[in-house]
Amino acid sequence: MQGEMIGEYVLSHYDEIDLNGDGEISYILFKGEEGNNEAIYRTKYSVEEADKMLSEAGKPALKFYDASNTNGYLVDKNGQWSAAAANEYMVTALTSYSEASNNMIELVICNNDGMAEGAVSALSGAGYNNGSGKSIPVFGVDATAAAINLIKSGNMAGTIKQDADGMASAIAKLASNVTEGKDLMADTDDLNIDEDVAKIRIPYSKYLG
Repeated sequence: MQGEMIGEYVLSHYDEIDLNGDGEISYILFKGEEGNNEAIYRTKYSVEEADKMLSEAGKPALKFYDASNTNGYLVDKNGQWSAAAANEYMVTALTSYSEASNNMIELVICNNDGMAEGAVSALSGAGYNNGSGKSIPVFGVDATAAAINLIKSGNMAGTIKQDADGMASAIAKLASNVTEGKDLMADTDDLNIDEDVAKIRIPYSKYLG
């Protein structure tokens, strides 16, 4: 879903995002934690789904900003998915990759909103994403209150909402059924139940402000 959101955004703003006019979009990606399945699949599909949409539109695939990094991502060495780690990486990257050098990072993909906040902070320090009119699209995951505020102010492009309220409500309903002696799944017809794997699916959604 994040990949779709990125693909849609890039296609709608292609010339605006392509700062050096080379016909390709250069991106940086903050993975979070090595070995974590959410980090692995967010890293994989955020780029793959965006590239699929770009290919269908006749555009080249996204290009990782650092050709020497064959992983195609930067990872939080402490495994904390932290704003501080993303900020440090972003500040360092911007010393070598800039509009002045004609190789500016044109897109930022983060596997959570904390890292997105760190990236926005670094960009702000370099004169971007601070209300000045110059902005690099930054995408995250979680729809935290801070990220929503950054999106509303135009300093972050989008995030994916994990419906915490929906998850809590479903868990509370099941717990209530058990404590009241009812069938576990009583009165859950309004929930998205995946019978094949005995799971309740709480839908995610795109948030672009």
